Amino acid sequence: MPFDTHNHTQFSFDADMQLEEARNKAAQQGLNLILTEHYDLNERQEDGSPVTFPIEDYFSTYAPYRGDHLLLGIELGLDDRDSYIKRNREIAEHHPFDMVIGSVHNIRDYDICSDESRNFLSKPDFFAHYLIYAEHTIHKNPYIDTFAHIDYPCRYLSYSDNVLRYGDFPVLIDNFLYALIHRDICLEINLRLLDQEAFRSGFSGIARRYQELGGKYVTIGGDNHTPETIGEKYKLGRDLARACGLQPVYFKNRKRVIDD
Repeated sequence: MPFDTHNHTQFSFDADMQLEEARNKAAQQGLNLILTEHYDLNERQEDGSPVTFPIEDYFSTYAPYRGDHLLLGIELGLDDRDSYIKRNREIAEHHPFDMVIGSVHNIRDYDICSDESRNFLSKPDFFAHYLIYAEHTIHKNPYIDTFAHIDYPCRYLSYSDNVLRYGDFPVLIDNFLYALIHRDICLEINLRLLDQEAFRSGFSGIARRYQELGGKYVTIGGDNHTPETIGEKYKLGRDLARACGLQPVYFKNRKRVIDD
């Protein structure tokens, strides 16, 4: 069975999904799961504490279920500052994760999806700033396995048109994709927006360019926070990968595995 490589359970600050319900829904959908709990040192919860989780408890709680159908990963919030890079790298390399996702949810301490962004940045200026930072963090954090949801801001911003299209930022997107390819980091097909034609078309253009530049591998992740969404759009992700000439993979013990 193929793997959905991006899932959040009760160990993530923004999810309450229980393992048993996640496993049951995945089995019904003919999927295996990789859990990837949030660990964002540069993001703050309502009480001011960073977005983290107790890693040792995570492994001890889920170890009995780890195996062919369930793997244990993490989603690290990337940053370009040395102290964050050092700590994130230690977390990735000193714990027995199967897979490490890298994400940009914040540009340093600024929430890129806050409503403030549209008040002082045009859409071209915002996405230019975001893409440059995303590329920069890839070079600074080359130890990750896959980069999640390049279209993450599209979910939350309030421009009249939130779609990220290759043709609008060809040089900046090329630079970002070259960084992934150079560092042998996968591009994630994130399923959250894939059922909406405009966003699917926008991401397809980026994925096709990734393949043209020499990219080969993608991970497919539902970014699930509730069991109801597991498997909901998975076929769309597989079909997009096939149409773009890209090979779905997952990671086990930090090793890339072809996901046929």
